[in-house]
Amino acid sequence: MARALGVSPSYLSKIETGSQDPTEKFKQACVKYLKTTLEKLFNEEPVEDVYPEFTEGLTNKLWAKRRELGIKQYDMAKKLKVSTPFLSKVELGLLEPPEDFKNMASKALKMKKEELFLQKVEY
Repeated sequence: MARALGVSPSYLSKIETGSQDPTEKFKQACVKYLKTTLEKLFNEEPVEDVYPEFTEGLTNKLWAKRRELGIKQYDMAKKLKVSTPFLSKVELGLLEPPEDFKNMASKALKMKKEELFLQKVEY
């Protein structure tokens, strides 16, 4: 995707993790490449309001809650004492986190663990 957007993988990673803000040129390239609108891609609305289809089948609300609170992925990972790739995998539902991680994340986001981490969906 970085190549298609005309940026380095390193730059794209910084944007994805929230450690760097995107330029207007990058935003416009994303809009064109993903065939969507600037308002849908770069906004402050809860993700389930903008993309309700993304919330189906999720195993947790980590990403949505972190985004709602304006916390960058890098900062959240640091707060939870995990790597950014680990947090990313948990947010995407690719990795089931240990109980101590769930407890720390629930406390950090001021949510009940049962509300933050949903039942695993079987397909």
